[in-house]
Amino acid sequence: MEDPMTNALNLTFFGTVAVAFVQFLGLFAAFVVTLVLAGVGRLVAVVVMAFAGSRGKGAGRQQPRSAKSAKAVRPAKKEPALSPEWAAAVARADARAAAKSKAEAAPAVKVSVRDLPSPAAPAQDVKEVAPLVESAMDQNGKANAAARAFKKPSLPAAKALLDTGSLVGLSGRIPPAKDKNQASERKAG
Repeated sequence: MEDPMTNALNLTFFGTVAVAFVQFLGLFAAFVVTLVLAGVGRLVAVVVMAFAGSRGKGAGRQQPRSAKSAKAVRPAKKEPALSPEWAAAVARADARAAAKSKAEAAPAVKVSVRDLPSPAAPAQDVKEVAPLVESAMDQNGKANAAARAFKKPSLPAAKALLDTGSLVGLSGRIPPAKDKNQASERKAG
């Protein structure tokens, strides 16, 4: 005969699996019932709405023709229109925006090759900056303004290092040689 402990573990495992399967079937059945009830409720609502709509149309057919013609004579809705003052204000604002963008626009640069100095010419011989270079240096429409200075910034002055006794503090200097007598005095003292 097998070990009773093994039988108990097997029965516990298979019992747990059986309970889980029964719970799954119950949850599945509840989900199906919910969907069926929702479908039946929608079907009933559609049938009731169709029945109520057909009764309302039947009652409308019994109305005299004068009532129908009164509904048809109603004037059509007017489309909303802007007031003339508002339209004029919008037009003025558009004109100001167009003038501003036109004033801020950079002028078209038209430079031919004839306007440029020869690339072989030495820099000392060039007396006038080419229009293409002027337009490239133009900042915010100020072509006549002085160009920025392009000079190399000077390096900061060298600062003395803090003498911590390390080799970095020597900065290339060789320390003075100490007397052998001073070294022996320190050892003795």
